Amino acid sequence: MNPAEPTQVPDREPVRGSRRGPGARLMVLYGAIVLSLLTVFGLTKPRGLLEETLQDLREIFFFGFAALIILEMTALIGRRWIRKRSLYYAVAVVAVAGLLAGYQLILGGDPESTVTPLQTFVGAFGFLALSAALDRGLKREHAWLRGWPRRSIGILGALLVAAVLSPLGPVLASYAGRAGAFPEVVDLAAIWQEPFVELHDAELFVGKGPEKWPLRTGKRVALLLLDGAPGAGVMVQEPFKDWTGFDVLKLNLFSTAAEPITVNLRLEDSSRILPPEERITYPLRVMPGANDFFVPLEAFRTAPSGREIDLSTVRRMGLFLAEPSEPLRLYVHRIRLAER
Repeated sequence: MNPAEPTQVPDREPVRGSRRGPGARLMVLYGAIVLSLLTVFGLTKPRGLLEETLQDLREIFFFGFAALIILEMTALIGRRWIRKRSLYYAVAVVAVAGLLAGYQLILGGDPESTVTPLQTFVGAFGFLALSAALDRGLKREHAWLRGWPRRSIGILGALLVAAVLSPLGPVLASYAGRAGAFPEVVDLAAIWQEPFVELHDAELFVGKGPEKWPLRTGKRVALLLLDGAPGAGVMVQEPFKDWTGFDVLKLNLFSTAAEPITVNLRLEDSSRILPPEERITYPLRVMPGANDFFVPLEAFRTAPSGREIDLSTVRRMGLFLAEPSEPLRLYVHRIRLAER
């Protein structure tokens, strides 16, 4: 077999799949654009603790995704003039810094935001560092970026992003604690419950059950100090919402009042504040000392207006004094669901 003439041998043999770069760039670009739009329009009305936290951090997400958009636009459009891929990142860093400065100067930023411009820039830089650690083209361009330097950049980017998004950590831990405790729907003595608690003319402490409370003496329980005014109590936001499949709500209370008192158990199934006729108000007659209540969930089916309550989307529940009384201490053990 005769060898091919030099003129018949192509300088470069195309390799199948080698032109996937622009397609991957477009996927990242489109994804970053969609995510940046979601940060602007997706949380206009936060309905829970997690959404409120994400709204507080939305500037970090927006400028982080904007940095990726600028990076990929530079790679797709500016590559004819900018030959070095490392310069794409320099362009993205400078552009984000300029956008952030303009946002602060022209619009004044978000007065309700708890995030500083420095935190926002650090977050955007972290997004770019993570991209650089995963960028094979950058590794081919700079041989020193292979191995541990590239991993170090990735670790740095992850640490920067984790630092500026650290407020999400306790929130996610609270949701995990809530899910892990189910079918307990309220535990006022647990750390995970704290972000969901809202007090009204009351103080909340964690202590040990009184000696006169059988089976709970010395155990960790919540202690509500009530001033005796009607409406004093505690509201718990976002208990575990799906109560279907259960029959009874169990409550264990201990009252230090000298006389019987009425405590209203309030239940709501909407993210918006409901008027009294649209929510459940179930009276509990609490005697001095220990009280064990087993409330059938059928009692929560219909609001005073006649509207059927959706027990698969419970949003709030609380305990409130229904009538004036002397100041008292109300010990509350875990509130949980059970089958008959």
